[in-house]
Amino acid sequence: MDATTPTQSLFTPQTLSHVFMTRFRSLPFYLVAVLLHVLFLLIFGTYAVSEKGASVITQFTAPDQKVAPGPPPPPPPPPPEQKKTTPVQTATAKSMAPRPTMISTPLPSAAVVIPVPAPVPQMDMGKSLALLPKNFQVSGMYAARVSNQTRAGAITRYGGGATKADQLEGAVYRALNWLQKNQNPDGSWGGSRKAAMTGLALLTMLAHGETQTSKQYGETVQKGVQWLMDTGRKNKNVFAVQNQEYQHAIATYALAEDYALTQIGDLLTVLEGAVEKIVVSQSPPGAWEYGYNNKMTRPDERPLGGDLSISGWNIQALKAAKNAGVKVKGLDECMRKALDFCKAVYDDKTHHFGYAKKGGGSEGLLGVGILSMMFLGAGDSKEARGAIREASNKVKCDWSKAREANSYVWYYITQAMFQGGGSYWVSWNREFRDTLLRNQMPDGHWTVPGSKDDVPVRPPNPPENWHAQIGDPKDSPVYHTSMLCMMLEVYYRFLPTFK
Repeated sequence: MDATTPTQSLFTPQTLSHVFMTRFRSLPFYLVAVLLHVLFLLIFGTYAVSEKGASVITQFTAPDQKVAPGPPPPPPPPPPEQKKTTPVQTATAKSMAPRPTMISTPLPSAAVVIPVPAPVPQMDMGKSLALLPKNFQVSGMYAARVSNQTRAGAITRYGGGATKADQLEGAVYRALNWLQKNQNPDGSWGGSRKAAMTGLALLTMLAHGETQTSKQYGETVQKGVQWLMDTGRKNKNVFAVQNQEYQHAIATYALAEDYALTQIGDLLTVLEGAVEKIVVSQSPPGAWEYGYNNKMTRPDERPLGGDLSISGWNIQALKAAKNAGVKVKGLDECMRKALDFCKAVYDDKTHHFGYAKKGGGSEGLLGVGILSMMFLGAGDSKEARGAIREASNKVKCDWSKAREANSYVWYYITQAMFQGGGSYWVSWNREFRDTLLRNQMPDGHWTVPGSKDDVPVRPPNPPENWHAQIGDPKDSPVYHTSMLCMMLEVYYRFLPTFK
C-alpha cells in the first residue's frame, strides 16, 4: 500500500454490522430480552409524546395536563346528569298574568321529546303555566258543553230540534262574538257594575264550553278571569262594594264554573275566600240580605233575614262551588239553611214563592224558587212541583208584551222548565226558542225585551215605583245579551236532573 492510496476505514457499515451481529449473538438470551423491551418502550413513548403535541386527547384530561406514570388512569366520569323535567301537577298555577300568551312547554336540554298536555295562556307574568291536569276530562253535569258534537247532540236530544241546531248555535256564536268585541281593555265587561257583568259574560262563555284553552275565545276568557282574580286579591276576595250581594255572588258563580271546567289550582286562592264570604254572610234563617248584612236589622219587613232574589244568585254560586269540589267550612250547612228559607217563603195555596216572606211573589220569583229548590236537591219536592205547574200556566215568552225584567224572569224559568222536563219543557222550549231567534240583533246582541233600545226608556205614564233595573248604557246590553244567550245554551249547559 503506497502513500498515494487512500486509507480504507476499518469501520465501514458492513464491518460495523458484522461486528454488531457477532457481538449480539454472543449475548446471553436474557440480556437480549431486556434490550428488546427497552427498545419497545422507547418507540411507544415517542409516539405518545407526538400525539400529545398534536393536541389529540385520548384521555379525559385537559390537553396540558401531564399524566403521571404509575397505575392506569381511573375510568372517565359519567356524563352530566340531565335536568329532570317537572311533571305537570294537577291543576296548579301560582297566579295570574295580565295578558295571556299561548306558549309551548320547552323541551329538556337533551332534546328528548316528552308528551305534555296542550298549554293554556300563561299565568302570573311567566312564573308558571296554568296547564290542564293530565288526562283531565270534563264530566258530570257539564259534560255536554265540551264540543260541537256534544252540544249538537244535546240540542237534538232535548228538544232544540235537528233543523234548529244550526240556527241556535249560530245565534250563540253571534252573541259570543259580540261579547268578545265589547270586552273592556282591562278584561272586564260593563260600566258601573263590572263584577256582575264580567261574571255574566264569563258564564255565557263557559256555558258554551269556552275556557282559557278555547282557540277562538281563550284570551277573552283569560282576561275576564284575570280581572276577577285581580279584583278579588285587592279586596280580600270580595269582587264589589256596591250591590255586593248580587255582584259578588255572580262573580263567584263564574269563577267556580271556570275552576270546575279547568281545575286551574290558582283560582282556588280567591275562589275559596269568595265562597267563604257568601257562607258567613248568610242570615240565621237562611237568606241573604243587601250589603251582606246578616244582623237581622229589619225583622218586621224581612223576618227571614233577606229576600229570594238576592238569595237565588248566592245559591247558584254555592251550587257551582260544590260541583267544583271547593271545600269551605260550613258550606253544606249553609246550603241546608238556604233550602229551609226557600220552603219558608213558599205558599201552598198560591204555589208562589214570596219575596221576603210567605205571600205575594212574582213570575220572576217563581223561576228563582224552582231553580233554587232544584239546585239544593229538592227538585222533586211538593214546593218545586207546585210552582212549576203554576209557572207553566202563567209565564209567557212574548217579546211584544215584554219589559226589562223579562230577561231575568225568562232566564230562571227556562232553566227550571228544562230541569223539570216533560210537557212543561216541551211547551216552553218551543215558545222561548223561536222568540229569541227572531229578536236577536244582526250584530249578535239583544236589546231590552219588548223594545229596540239598549237601555230601558221611561214609558209614558209610568207607575210611581218605575225605575230602570240596569240603567247604565254599558251594563244593559251585556246583561240582556248574557241572560238571553244562556237561555239558548240551556240544552247543554247542565245535564237535566231527570237524566
